[in-house]
Amino acid sequence: MECRGSLAKPCWLLPPLLLLLLPPYHQGQVLKQIPSTQEIQELPAVHLSNGPGQEPVSVMTFNLTKITKTSSSFELRTWDPEGVIFYGDTNPRDDWFVLGLRNGRPEIQLYNPWAQLTVGAGPRLDNGMWHQIEVKAIGDSVLLVVDGEEVLYLRQVSGPLAKKPQPIMRIALGGLLFPASNLRSPLVPALDACLRRDHWLDRQAQISVSVPTSLRSCAIETQPGIFFPPGTRAEFNLQDIPQPHVEPWSFSLDLGLQMAGGSGHLLALGTPENPPWLSLHLQDQKVVLSYGSGPGLELPLVLGLPLQLKFAVSRVLLSQGLKKKILALPPVGFSSLPNLWALPQGRLFLGTLPGEVSSASFCFDGLWAQDQRLDMDQALNRSQDIWTHSCPQNPGNGTSTAH
Repeated sequence: MECRGSLAKPCWLLPPLLLLLLPPYHQGQVLKQIPSTQEIQELPAVHLSNGPGQEPVSVMTFNLTKITKTSSSFELRTWDPEGVIFYGDTNPRDDWFVLGLRNGRPEIQLYNPWAQLTVGAGPRLDNGMWHQIEVKAIGDSVLLVVDGEEVLYLRQVSGPLAKKPQPIMRIALGGLLFPASNLRSPLVPALDACLRRDHWLDRQAQISVSVPTSLRSCAIETQPGIFFPPGTRAEFNLQDIPQPHVEPWSFSLDLGLQMAGGSGHLLALGTPENPPWLSLHLQDQKVVLSYGSGPGLELPLVLGLPLQLKFAVSRVLLSQGLKKKILALPPVGFSSLPNLWALPQGRLFLGTLPGEVSSASFCFDGLWAQDQRLDMDQALNRSQDIWTHSCPQNPGNGTSTAH
């Protein structure tokens, strides 16, 4: 068990709010990892990401005075190591909780009159398998159970639910109902994950539920990666990513392209208001590297091999495997590539450029700047349709992200 931050009482003192989310113990039901290929004839799974922000995909409200069953349970599948699974509150100022993932492991954050704490425990869940998550109340104890294994044991006390000042509870899936800055420990809210077989509290006490607004179908088999459907884009501030070496000036980008199709930009360097200074274009299973409006260099694309760009003051080296192409850059001046890093509006663009009509779609199994992996959750801006931590196993399944 891990507890961080100040505690109003020891870690074993938990509030009534958490007790409302404790699933019942199902005798004899021990669920291990379920292969993602298993077909389940039930309601379709819900994707938890609603884009780059913290907006939940669905919100439920419950009348606590009518609660007779204080339990919740669900199954989760993800490749994403960090994000919010669900948030709950009776008062966002002083009675809330969050269940999420950090470094792939479950984490609970609580803030209420009885305790303020952060608790993390259990195995990594970001392996693309279905996992059952349960929190069970047994006597004066709370157990966190993952795939039938008890991973966290906490002792608790609780006051009568009827005496709660606010009789309405909200549960939000895949997001928060207050600013992310209010969390006790910073967490990226967006979670590229699927949730199914979920049972929340007592249906008899449910007042309302919003229709899920997820943009993704969970029926598609996935693999780890970053997927850009046609027309999507992401944008990084050059000052926020690993910086070039100074003497001599150099910079590198590595793209692990696992699948690609259509025509359009893969990446570009430039500013938002002007044409790109340098661009890498996907066209007919080859890539074209060009600087400004000058002629481009073509390189046949072999999927599965890392594509590397090495920048220097006077040239760019484009390579994949044993194949290499060198693009000469203009003399040192205002338009020289190193000067782009000095501009506050200098950007690394991935995918479709503003105003471009693109049919390109592609999957990275990784994206590195100066040998450091870039995290799509840290992008300055990105399209809400981008899959931040997964790619379709079948390229044909990824052309549409809608249900």
